[in-house]
Amino acid sequence: MSILVVRYREGKAVRWGELVSASPQSADEEVTVKPLSTSAETTAAFLSQRGAGSVGRTTSKSIKASQLISPVTPDASLVCQGLNYASHAQEARHAERKSNLLFAKAGSSITGPYGDIVRPAEAELLDYEVEFALVMRRQPGASDRISHDNIGEYVAGVVLCNDVSARDIQFGESLLQWFRGKSYRTFCPVGPALWLLEPAEVAPALERLKIRLSVNGELRQEATSQQLIWKPVETLNYVATILDMRAGDLLLTGTPGGVTSPVTPAMVEIIRTHLLADEARRDGLRAEMTKGRPFLRHGDLVTATLTDLESGRCLGGLCNRVVDAQNS
Repeated sequence: MSILVVRYREGKAVRWGELVSASPQSADEEVTVKPLSTSAETTAAFLSQRGAGSVGRTTSKSIKASQLISPVTPDASLVCQGLNYASHAQEARHAERKSNLLFAKAGSSITGPYGDIVRPAEAELLDYEVEFALVMRRQPGASDRISHDNIGEYVAGVVLCNDVSARDIQFGESLLQWFRGKSYRTFCPVGPALWLLEPAEVAPALERLKIRLSVNGELRQEATSQQLIWKPVETLNYVATILDMRAGDLLLTGTPGGVTSPVTPAMVEIIRTHLLADEARRDGLRAEMTKGRPFLRHGDLVTATLTDLESGRCLGGLCNRVVDAQNS
């Protein structure tokens, strides 16, 4: 039977719990948890202990949602898919591509569901990307073949994420290296809960998820997992031919259309013309990309939700305020 697993601060201690009340969507809510008896310091260790049957529950208690932190610990590797919804591929002018796009974020970019997103002083084009992520149960081997029938042996559950991106840093690095632009601290809000599934529940659950993101109450992004171009089974098999994903690692499955600035012909020309001139490319993109709606600014509130469409159950909500680095 699936449960919602949370991590929370209690004084100086960090504890694990099962969320037994409705999943919160803001820090000022009160939630009910059943503390879990575990010594695990990482998500991987928690999954291992639970698999061994050593995690027991104690009496439930009420806590503030503001005490919740990411249920995925920052030792995790974050493997990400790009342009994995047709709506986003079209707005990025990559609708005809034929390959699965992968990139990475630093685990240290993970922050809690209600923490601030800190905009670095050098970043002018701060953007959002709502996604759901797979949380790995165990490592697929290079010779393993993942299928709809056995994906639950490898995937433990799902969690809501926001792949925050500094577009001017992302596209201003030499030869458009994305890692720095996506890896600043606080650039990956995660949580508030890990929807931990039994192996047989994983495959059907992955077909009925819905994600939404709003900025200051305005809906910007919305999609369902049925709309993914490359589904989890084929992506995990592809990733396994390249690298190891271990228990507790995340596979962020991509964001739908609705990012702040869709790609324009002028942007394509700027990148083509200044591919080897980083500052000219960055400055040109800043001028072109700010012609539309504004990017995230100090004080903006970014909210997101993950929902199970079959039950209508909200599996968690992110609520993160943007602050400038000098004001954080």
